[in-house]
Amino acid sequence: MALFDRLKVTLRALTAPADDPREMYGGLGRQRALLGKVQQALADIGITKAGLQAKTAEVHDKLPALQDRARRYLQAGQEDLARAALQQRQLATIMLDALQSQIRDLEQEEQRLTMVEQRLSAQIEAFFARQEVIVARYSAAEAQVRINESLGGVSQELADLGAALERAEERTEHMQARASAIDQLLEIGALDLPAAPSVDAVERELADIDTTEAVDEQLAVLRKEIVTDGRG
Repeated sequence: MALFDRLKVTLRALTAPADDPREMYGGLGRQRALLGKVQQALADIGITKAGLQAKTAEVHDKLPALQDRARRYLQAGQEDLARAALQQRQLATIMLDALQSQIRDLEQEEQRLTMVEQRLSAQIEAFFARQEVIVARYSAAEAQVRINESLGGVSQELADLGAALERAEERTEHMQARASAIDQLLEIGALDLPAAPSVDAVERELADIDTTEAVDEQLAVLRKEIVTDGRG
């Protein structure tokens, strides 16, 4: 009983209509949407990194100026101002390190997202290529099914026509056989056909018909004459 049930399930699976692969683009759409988000994130990282790099360059350019200012203050005996300049330089150095660290973090994230983008792009291209192959095979199979269905009807019509021709050939052969048999019987004299009347006999019959009619007319005339004379 279990085997029969499995056979029924298998049969239903084989005869059930297959999903049209031309309509199965949901996964590809999601991958493309994700790729768009990754590309947008890369663009945002690029903009942020460019800003940090510009700020880093600005801070980096200030360090020599602050160093020179502290030296001049110290040479002028203004130690407090020199100390303040050095403190600004130290803060700028700390800021520069923080900016460079942020840039390194952004570059690592940029590399990671670039790898994700490349993988997604490769997956999308592979998926699309595979989808195109599947669609082409599905379309070819669908056309083959239609052709086979059409040929099935034509084959049945040809089979019916062939059977009709065979019956016609059999009847023709039967009639030819009968005609041949009758010819053979006539040749051996086993079958006599009624003789056709000769031309002379026909002419005599026609002549007899004409004479009889003429005689009948003459008799009718004589009867009238006799009746007339008797009354007179």
